[in-house]
Amino acid sequence: LGMLSALAGLMKLLDLPGGGSGLFFLVILAGAAFGPRFGMVLGLTSFAISAILSGGIGPWLPFQMLALGWMGAGAGFVGLVTRRLPPLAEVGVLAASGWGWGFVFGAIMNLWFWPFLRGGDLDWEPGMGLGETLERYWSFYVATSLPWDAAGALANAAIILVVGVPLMGTLRRYAHRLEPVTILEPAGSDAPGNPEAPAVV
Repeated sequence: LGMLSALAGLMKLLDLPGGGSGLFFLVILAGAAFGPRFGMVLGLTSFAISAILSGGIGPWLPFQMLALGWMGAGAGFVGLVTRRLPPLAEVGVLAASGWGWGFVFGAIMNLWFWPFLRGGDLDWEPGMGLGETLERYWSFYVATSLPWDAAGALANAAIILVVGVPLMGTLRRYAHRLEPVTILEPAGSDAPGNPEAPAVV
């Protein structure tokens, strides 16, 4: 977890064209390999490390950490379903998940400031109903974030498709080694003097 958090934090410094980031693909693949809890913690710690390295500490950081944590946890749940698929099929599903999360991440990130904007036709106003709030936010998102997030979503999917198969193979091998193994034995089989007691290696 510490090694992957450090690597992901460093990859955040690799800004790709159009809003893509080298951070997201590793969180998605590691979350799928190690599970939802690991993915959640990896997302939280990765953005904390990247913020320290890049000086990006501010009121937006908790939203970034939570959004990436949810992304890692979501990938973990996807990995529980895709782990029995052929490698290419699994990577294809994870690439589609990364593409979708490119938009979801951007939509979550806008919420750290959008409710506090005032004076615009697309801003939130106290007393608005849920339907009007969603309509205004959707219009705001399309006008400001959609093109940027679309490029980031495409970058997520492309990177996962390129490196997904070999990297998932490596991550799954390590995840398999960390899985606890429980051996159940009949009661009394280890009693002193029992000739059928198993040998301890």
